[in-house]
Amino acid sequence: MTNERQEGIRLLLQEHGHLTVNELATILGVSEMTIRRDLRHLSALGLIQREHGKALYLEPQPQDALFLARLGEAEREKAAIGAKAAALIAEGDSVILDAGTTTLAVAQAITQKCVVITNSLPIAGILGEREGVTVLVTGGELRGTTYALVGPLTRSGFTNFNANKLFLGATGVDLERGLSTANMLESEVKQSMIEAAREVILVVHSKKIGEVYYHTFAQWDHIHKLVTDSGLPEETRQALEALGVEVLLV
Repeated sequence: MTNERQEGIRLLLQEHGHLTVNELATILGVSEMTIRRDLRHLSALGLIQREHGKALYLEPQPQDALFLARLGEAEREKAAIGAKAAALIAEGDSVILDAGTTTLAVAQAITQKCVVITNSLPIAGILGEREGVTVLVTGGELRGTTYALVGPLTRSGFTNFNANKLFLGATGVDLERGLSTANMLESEVKQSMIEAAREVILVVHSKKIGEVYYHTFAQWDHIHKLVTDSGLPEETRQALEALGVEVLLV
């Protein structure tokens, strides 16, 4: 429901150009506090501009198109995966959140007091105003298509960071070829994250199972848990559990 409401806000702003918090609350039948929270989230993604008491629509730039398209894919499943994964965080944990739309859903569901380090600007924006959450952001070069920070500065940001848990994304997930991505810089950052974490939790939509991209950044012996949706084939679940991966379905 939250994702649907936020998309509704974006469409209303696209139609009207700008609306006040009170107008949005009246149209959508929710409290002004709820609208402000939604606007903070949309602003963190760069989809709107917040001003005092109102919000303005921002026309997406060409480099935003891919990220916006990925945000809209399998929203219900990603929200459920995010909630299931976030429930694994204990009070006081130190957590790494990888960049990506499914890890973004994890960030949305975090309510525990914890320390989070991330290379994702949207995730930092969401958690930056979350009470009880300390947010650390790596340095690095910004990738316009994913709003992820990458490169040597990003990798060094995870050096000496001792994470209880890493919530990791992947573009491709395959039983034989492991976890892969189509960008070498992101792949290197993911490897640095894995090295810094005591427990690695993969969060992906089941449609990614069987996909292989040009660079494998991790094999299954680095993964402790997989959180995915019920579209995961039963034979794949059994094969992963035989490899020692705990599979959690939503």
